[in-house]
Amino acid sequence: GWALLMFSYYNEYKSYLSPIMSRRGKTGGKYDRRMSFDDIKDERMLVMVDKLCVWMGGILGEKLNRENLISQIRNGSFMCQLAEVIQESVDDYKNSAEDPGSLPSKPPQNIKVDCSGRSMEARENVNKFLTWARELGVPESSIFLPDDLLKLKGKMNVVNTLLFVARRAKDCGMAADIDAPPKIANAFKGLEEKFGKKFDHTAEAFRSEKKQLRTVSTKLVAGSAWKVVQKKIDMILQLPGKPAYEIFRA
Repeated sequence: GWALLMFSYYNEYKSYLSPIMSRRGKTGGKYDRRMSFDDIKDERMLVMVDKLCVWMGGILGEKLNRENLISQIRNGSFMCQLAEVIQESVDDYKNSAEDPGSLPSKPPQNIKVDCSGRSMEARENVNKFLTWARELGVPESSIFLPDDLLKLKGKMNVVNTLLFVARRAKDCGMAADIDAPPKIANAFKGLEEKFGKKFDHTAEAFRSEKKQLRTVSTKLVAGSAWKVVQKKIDMILQLPGKPAYEIFRA
């Protein structure tokens, strides 16, 4: 009876702890820190992560940030979906460019979407994406190792690869530009969808307008505000005994 009672207490204690342990992960707090970017102190690296989250989330229609990026892409399926979208621009580029060079002919195939980040299916997804990234032109020195993501050994290596993919996508004519300010990029994307034209996403598109705005004409024209003020001042100088407010009231 005593052993049965202790066993029942143990099961109750175990059921109490299970939701807590599931929230913390198998390796506790350390596991959670590796999934986020809290341990990155270099502000420049964090800016790169933010740019990647905005760019990738905008393409896939997901809200990505420093806290959920790694968990969202860990099983590789998100990255393969990203490759599918980029492949559309690659195909258009190959059909229009005179010398497109060697580029992938199709995105990763037979992707497993609902799989654990530690499963063999996730490893297959990641390897398929990396093969496609190599075909896109990402150099081997910028390709992350599968365990950088699957075993969380080098998340910044993963970020670096995806940033290179983003810039190669831009080279192949993709409208979403990771180096453009998000609001400007979104505005141009909307114009492209409406008018079917390509627009420059960088500050180059605004340089001519800025120069025109700096050119201000100081020439006094009849009826202009400056001309009216000049006439009032002349009246004050010619009528020294008259209060200035009466002249300006006229």
